[in-house]
Amino acid sequence: MRFIRRSIVEYIKTLCNINKPVIITGMRGVGKLSAIRSYYENIPCVQLSNIKEILFASNSCSDFFTVHKAPVIINDAQYALNLFKHISNADNKKIFLIANQQLDCINEYKEYMQDKCIYLELMGLSIYEMANMGYMQKPYVPSKRPPCIISKKSIHHTFKLIWRGFFPDYEETDNFDEWDNFYSRKIEEILQKDINDKINIINKTAFLNFLTAAAAYTGKELNIAEIAEKVNAAPNTVKNWVYILEKAGIIYLLKPYYAENNKRYIKTPKIYMTDTGLAAWLLSINSADELEKSKLSSSFFETFVIMELLKSYRHNGRKALFYYYRDNSKVTIDLLIEDEECFYPLNIKNTTEPKNEYVSSFKKAVIHKKLGYGSLICLTDMYKALNNDVTALSIWEI
Repeated sequence: MRFIRRSIVEYIKTLCNINKPVIITGMRGVGKLSAIRSYYENIPCVQLSNIKEILFASNSCSDFFTVHKAPVIINDAQYALNLFKHISNADNKKIFLIANQQLDCINEYKEYMQDKCIYLELMGLSIYEMANMGYMQKPYVPSKRPPCIISKKSIHHTFKLIWRGFFPDYEETDNFDEWDNFYSRKIEEILQKDINDKINIINKTAFLNFLTAAAAYTGKELNIAEIAEKVNAAPNTVKNWVYILEKAGIIYLLKPYYAENNKRYIKTPKIYMTDTGLAAWLLSINSADELEKSKLSSSFFETFVIMELLKSYRHNGRKALFYYYRDNSKVTIDLLIEDEECFYPLNIKNTTEPKNEYVSSFKKAVIHKKLGYGSLICLTDMYKALNNDVTALSIWEI
C-alpha cells in the first residue's frame, strides 16, 4: 500500500507539544494506526488485541503505564476501558489511544475525559488524501471562488471512485472479484470484531438484512417503521441497530434543522453510509457503470459529497455543525453548515448543468439565523455564479 498523507496527521503536527491524551476513533479499517505511525514511527505501540496486554491493562493501570511509559500508542483501547479513567487523572503527554469501536468509548470519553483530551474521528480517505494533498485540505465553507486545488475527474471516474470506496488498504481496480473479496472480508471483520457482541445471535440474519436496508436508504430520511417492516424486526430493535451502526462509524446521521416548539419543520434525521463502496457491495451493485446508471446514482452522489465535506472537518480536528432542512411546505436544503454568525446553505445535484432553480429553496427556507454564501455542488465542468449569493461548483473544487 502506497504512503498517503492524511489530513489528520497534519492537524496533529500543528498541536506541537501535545500535553493531553489523544483519542482517535473511527470505523475499523480507515487507517487510524497507520496514520499515527506515519508521523510517530519511533513511538512504541501496545496492541490490546493481545490477551496478556488486555489483562495487564485491566488489572493494573498504574503498573501498565509504568511498563509502557509515554510516549506510547495503545491500539484497540476499547478492550480496556478502565484506561480512560486512569489517564484522565494523571499527567500524561503523548499517549495515543486508538479505538476501533466508538460504541463503548464514547460513553467512557464523556464520563472521564471530556476537556481532558484531544478527541479525533478518522474516516476513510478523502479526495484530497487520494491525491496525496491531505495537507492542503481545509474545512469546507461555501465561497464565491472555490480553491480548485485538485485536478478534475470525469463523471465516469467520479462514479468509479464512489463504487470503489475509500478504505486506504484497498488498491484501486476494475476487477470485480478483487472488489467483492475485499468487501466480503471487510464486512466479516467489522461484524466479528465490532458488532457481534452487541446483537442477539438469534437476530444476526435479520441484522444483515437491516444493514443492506440501511445502504438502500443512504441519502434519505430515516424511516424506522418502514425499515422494521422490511427486515421483519421490531421498531425498537431497529432503533438499537441504528445506534450500533452510528457508533461503529458505519453510518452517519445528519440532524434536521428545527426551531423549538415549531411544527413547521421535519425532525427526522437523514441516514448516510460513511463508505459508498461498502454500500454498493451490500446492494450488489457490481460495477461503476451499473452504479452510474442506477436509480440510486443521485443518492450515492449525495452521500459521497456529504462524506467529503464531513471529512474536511473531522480530519482537521473540527466538529462539523451540519444539518439539513425540510419543512412542511416541502422546502429542502441538503446541508446547512453552521458557524457562530450564520448558516451556509448547500444543495447537491447529480447533474452537469447547474441551474438557479436548484437553489431557489435557499430564499424560501425559514431559518432563525442569517444565511451566508451558498453552494450547489454538482458535476459541472466549471464553477459559475448562479446568482449574487450562490456559486455552482464541481465536487472536485471543494
